[in-house]
Amino acid sequence: MSSRSPSGLLRGLSRAALLGAVLGLGLFAWESERLLRTAGVGVGIDVQGPYAALMAAIGPLVPGLLARIAAVYALGGAVLGALAGGLIRAWGGVRWLWTVPAWLGLLGLLAWDRAIQRPALFDDVPALRPVLGTLVEGGEPWHPRLAAGLILGLSLAVLAWRVRPGKRALAAGAGAVGAVALLSAGGARFRDGDVRYPLVVLIGVDAFRPDRLRMLGGTRAVAPALERFLEEGATLFTQAYTPIAQTEPAWRSLLTARWPHRTGVRYSLTAESRWIQAPTFARQFSEAGWRTVFATDCSRFHAEGPDSGFTTRLQPPRGAVNFLLEKLRYRGVGLFADHALGAAWLPEFTDNRALAGIHDPVGYSERLAARLLAESRQGPTLFAFHATAAHFPGDPVYPYYRRFVAASEPLERRLRMHFSPVVPGGAGGAGAWRREGAEALYDELLAQADAQVGRLLDTLKQSERYDDALIVLFSDHGESFHADHPELAGATPVHGARLSEEEYRVVLAVKPPRGQPVPARVDTLVRLVDVGPTLLALAGLPALPADVDGVSLAPLLRGEPFSPSPLYAETGFTHVSPEVFDPGHWPGAPRAFDAYRIRPDGVVEVGAEAHDAMVQEKDRGAFDGRRWLVDQPRADGSVRRTCTGDCADAGALGQWLDAVRMQGP
Repeated sequence: MSSRSPSGLLRGLSRAALLGAVLGLGLFAWESERLLRTAGVGVGIDVQGPYAALMAAIGPLVPGLLARIAAVYALGGAVLGALAGGLIRAWGGVRWLWTVPAWLGLLGLLAWDRAIQRPALFDDVPALRPVLGTLVEGGEPWHPRLAAGLILGLSLAVLAWRVRPGKRALAAGAGAVGAVALLSAGGARFRDGDVRYPLVVLIGVDAFRPDRLRMLGGTRAVAPALERFLEEGATLFTQAYTPIAQTEPAWRSLLTARWPHRTGVRYSLTAESRWIQAPTFARQFSEAGWRTVFATDCSRFHAEGPDSGFTTRLQPPRGAVNFLLEKLRYRGVGLFADHALGAAWLPEFTDNRALAGIHDPVGYSERLAARLLAESRQGPTLFAFHATAAHFPGDPVYPYYRRFVAASEPLERRLRMHFSPVVPGGAGGAGAWRREGAEALYDELLAQADAQVGRLLDTLKQSERYDDALIVLFSDHGESFHADHPELAGATPVHGARLSEEEYRVVLAVKPPRGQPVPARVDTLVRLVDVGPTLLALAGLPALPADVDGVSLAPLLRGEPFSPSPLYAETGFTHVSPEVFDPGHWPGAPRAFDAYRIRPDGVVEVGAEAHDAMVQEKDRGAFDGRRWLVDQPRADGSVRRTCTGDCADAGALGQWLDAVRMQGP
């Protein structure tokens, strides 16, 4: 039977696909061998002591995980093999074994494209560093796509020259027209019906400092989507603060409208047994019949459980397995699985912010936007999203890695964050860099998170759900680059280490549904614990219990009289010893990995002894918009109270702080 017959063509392509699958599995085996020779966890933490417990927790999960990864390589290789076989046959008379170099060429084109889109996928391969540097400097996504188009066009031209006009050519043309029609239909947008269920959208952008907004003094175009949101009718609260500048405890305070010591969540990875159960505003929505959804692309130091009140939680796996995934940098996953099917098959890779270069933040936000619309069509919906681009591993994707970081900075510093610890006497660690470069990278990551937010907001507009939705944009904390400590210019930025404007002042903006005019900005002091009561009030739902610390901001949105309440705040726990910034401060909390324990289910938590020391080390303070009062534990066992700002009449605030501290540990 002729190889040009349909059955012969199908047999040839099947053979090429099988060969491609074998090549894909060979690539998987090569990468596996390479990964087995690596060590460490990527941030300079010694894991030798608890490594046995780590492996005991994740060991049972590894075989199934590796099998799914191998399937990605096999399927991706098979698709490339079929494409390679088709190209070879278009030229005619070439042995099918030529599929191998064609397969490698297509793999190279794919890697070329991904190296431009997400260069962190290859940034730790020394042999590729010169090529990667060139692509980072001048590569554009259309370059590899133009090359692929030229190859395809040339192959089709050769095929057209070889095949005489006739039924076969006519059928091929009809098939091409049909394919274009199907693609067009697939890209068509379907309008919602007449039903418009109530929709509340809560978007948290991790580590966003308000001074990055141009209307609050920012000098760069860091957040065009957020700026546009503010220009189109949202209220910006210019004096908003978090009670604790670390993500998990900040979100817990936000959900419960209670201070950290009343939630039991005092730092990241607090043992769940120490959490104080309390109603959340998400549960209030759920009990009222709303669909409640929480989504995040990173769960290492913030994951929501059933007690959060969200009935649907879309997040990567929590605990030890997530730290393992950082080491399983299978680049083929970044090549073959960075799409909706890959996210469904390997969500812990494709939708996991912790995996530099493999996670596709743009594709993730598009899938998230589709999920948001799907949920909102089924009933009243509360949809919360926590965007984590500004956190480790901090790898900006195209085009954000060219926005602000100077080209003179080392390539490895331009493509993702590196851990350079803060120690007494200065910055330690290899590769410390200038503060200007660190802040520029931070701004690029914020721009990337802003683009994700923009895709969600644009999707709401295109589906005509934007105007009638209640939307709240906020940040859980800020970030400090140690501007007051020149000796720490190259150190890793930190949040939760000091009660400061840089770390505790946050973004907060509210857009009520259409028809509710609001002021463009409010300069009154507000707190993150006020968000939940505000959402419930604006949605017309029952309030949280009367003993909460937050209050509704609805009067401010209506222009009514409002008496602001002070902020209670406390430091979290970071890799930075407080004595770095405050000589004589009590520095007793442990900062080694053995301060944590790994539960049998793989969840990583702070141990009992370390918990007591972490709580004892905390600074606690109050802010009323005019002055900060801060209590600092000293190495000699005393507590020093300091005041900054207008301290002429601080007695009332001091009494309030003492009363709040009496509420809990």
